[in-house]
This record gives sequence, structure tokens and C-alpha cells, in this order.
Amino acid sequence: MILYGRDLSPFTRRVAIWCALQGRPVIRRPLMVSGEDFDALKRINPLGRVPILQLDDGATLIETFAIIDWLEDTAEPGARLLPETGLPRRKAMQEIAYANSVAEKAVALVYEHNRRPEQYRWPEWCARLEGQIRGGLEAMEAHAPEEEGWLGGATPYGGDVAFVCAYDFIAATNPRLLEGPSYPRLAWLSERANRMPAFGDSRPEPA
Repeated sequence: MILYGRDLSPFTRRVAIWCALQGRPVIRRPLMVSGEDFDALKRINPLGRVPILQLDDGATLIETFAIIDWLEDTAEPGARLLPETGLPRRKAMQEIAYANSVAEKAVALVYEHNRRPEQYRWPEWCARLEGQIRGGLEAMEAHAPEEEGWLGGATPYGGDVAFVCAYDFIAATNPRLLEGPSYPRLAWLSERANRMPAFGDSRPEPA
């Protein structure tokens, strides 16, 4: 399979880690969503968005939730990273929902604060985004394990992947948001996750 997108994208990285934890070999194509890469991406996904997962049969899947749904659907039961049903699945999906929302707002902040020239920024919108990110981080912090272990128990599962990708993206792009009110559980979750090659091999560099 071929995965399009850079490790800096928390959504592409989530798919990469998911594949690694499931033992699925993936060829990486770190195309960007800007510059010359944009036209190449649009030839694969008309929206020009990542992640894109091209399957062995040539079919392409877009959007993180749809890609992960396919990965879970086609995985052996012992390799799945989400509970099958019931309250455990609802809990896992809500953990992922918090992390996904934080990642979405953090990406929006990068475009508005990091990339837009200062004179064209919308301060009130930046403040709103930062407030939403901090609110999400607080919710994630409350769910994260206090010490050892993972959200899913003895081994990392989908919620851990989503939490680490969102936290590491903020650490790479706007680390100031992790200062002041600290998030020690999330920091510790990220640290021990990234000791594993499945996570650490795709950890994004500061942008």
C-alpha cells in the first residue's frame, strides 16, 4: 500500500501509526498540500487533501475516519485497535473524537497564526481556536493514564494513537500552547509512545 502525506499531518501520521501497529507494510509518499505537490495530490484525490491510502488493488481511500474504518474492518481480530461494540467502543470513539477535534483546530491555527502574515491575522479567531484547543487538551488530559499503561489497557489502541498525534502536532507547531497549564499525563503518554518505533519513526520535527 502507499500512504500519501507528511508526518507533520496528525491525520496522515495517525494512519501511518495504525498501519505500523497492525503490522501492515506501507510505502510512504510525503507529498505536501501546497506548492508543486498540490497538483500531484489532486490527481489522486480531487480535493487535494491528505491522507490518501492507495490499496494494493489500486483503489484509493481518503479521509482518516474512512481509512481507519477499512483498516479495522480488514484486520485480524487480534490486530484491531478498536473494541468491536458496546461501551468500550463508544469510549474509544469519544477519545478519538476529542483528539481529532483538537488536531483540526490546531491545523486551523497553523494556517491562521503560523503561516498568515501578522498584519492579516484575525486575533479574535486565533484566540477562539486556542481556547478550543486548550479545552480539548484538558479533556484529553483527564482521560489519559496517570502513570504506566495505555488508554486501551496493556497495549496502545486507537485512542492512544489519536491522543499522541494531536499532542505531538501541537508540540511541533505551537508548543506555547502546552505551557502555562501543563498536561503531564499527555506528555508522559507521548514520551513512552514515541519510544516505540511504530510511533517514534513518524514523530514530526518542529515546524
